[in-house]
Amino acid sequence: MISVKYSLRDKNAKRKSTIRTSVSFSGNRIVFCPGYSIIPEHWDTKTGLPKSVKGSVEVKTTTTNLKELDLKIRHLFDDLSSYGKQNVSPDVFKQKILNIVRPEKFTGENIHQTTLIDFMDVFIKDSETGIRLKDNQYQLEENTIKPYRTTKDHLINFQKHIKRAFLITDINQDLHDEFSKYLIEELDLSMNAHSKYIMCFSQLVKYAVKKKLIPSNILNEIQFNTKREETDNIYLNEQEIQLMMNLTNFKTELEEQVRDIFVMGCYTGLRFSNYSKLNLDYIQDDILTTIQQKTKQKVTIPIHPNVRKIIDKYQGVLPPCPTNQEFNRTLKDLGERIPELNIPFTKQITRGRKKVEEETMKWEKLMTHTARRSFCTNMYLMEVPVPTIMSISGHKTEKSFRTYIKATGEEHAQIMRKYWENNIKNEPEKK
Repeated sequence: MISVKYSLRDKNAKRKSTIRTSVSFSGNRIVFCPGYSIIPEHWDTKTGLPKSVKGSVEVKTTTTNLKELDLKIRHLFDDLSSYGKQNVSPDVFKQKILNIVRPEKFTGENIHQTTLIDFMDVFIKDSETGIRLKDNQYQLEENTIKPYRTTKDHLINFQKHIKRAFLITDINQDLHDEFSKYLIEELDLSMNAHSKYIMCFSQLVKYAVKKKLIPSNILNEIQFNTKREETDNIYLNEQEIQLMMNLTNFKTELEEQVRDIFVMGCYTGLRFSNYSKLNLDYIQDDILTTIQQKTKQKVTIPIHPNVRKIIDKYQGVLPPCPTNQEFNRTLKDLGERIPELNIPFTKQITRGRKKVEEETMKWEKLMTHTARRSFCTNMYLMEVPVPTIMSISGHKTEKSFRTYIKATGEEHAQIMRKYWENNIKNEPEKK
């Protein structure tokens, strides 16, 4: 059993008194100040919480914060005790409570008691709340934060695997190398998946340096292995997109909506974060102007006739879009019904330090990002100038744009043949 109670440090204070927290469990007692204060006349000694003071936002906020802290402490106790199955160390419990209450104050002796996972929680929380910003300007998107949570899970399992818990001060090249080895050899991750989680780990280290928890020279000492490889990914050509457009007999209304939203992505070149919640009010004279969620860059996109059909179908208001995961599942179900996508697709990747070939059906590789790849590749095959495509897709460099071109060797050969034919036609006849 656990008891969480609040009281005033000085109930006779003339102005504000600091609020004190007392946590009792298994014969132990932890007392600390969570950082809140209140006027004694606004405190209810019977309930151990602030009174209801009409019109006082400050009192209401304090009440909410204290109730939330109560729940966090109880949840933390349940986690540490495995819901009553094991004893909880008072020292560990107190430190974890303080990490919740004052995560930004990892100073002095606390640094040497802060675990890697504790700080990972702070790193994720600060990313969610906007304390940690992208480029010191923009709040991070959910799609950016999600890999942080997965990295945390990998770090937890990594520690269990080697039977050691790391502190924030244990970060060094050896820890990086061991974690990297675990991802590659134990989890058998692909090179790009491994790179993603090491990149998240590097962001964690940089944040620890920013918080002055570890010396800045650690960034020069650790060589983060974030090497990536260009992989084979599918795109849908114009004929396949039209086959998707021609699908009927949907099992649910959601299937039809996913199809329509995906096709819009294929003709706009936007990322899922944009085409999933497109505001059609910004279309004028069949030109869409929108701000990309990821880069905050403004792009101007012409409306394709198929996109116009979809807009008119929903009378200018697109239906709500499901989550990325549900969208991908539904998209694969739709793709499976298209015979032309029921063909083998071989992808060569590096896994477990070896080049391997993985064969699936083409429809199994359908995902939200297939739309953006399809747009870039189809426009390229139509010989639209690369700067024009990049202006619409929002790519900043041609190098990053080129990774989206998934044309086959045969398709490149056809481009070359067409180029030769045009040159021959334009050559002057010999007399």
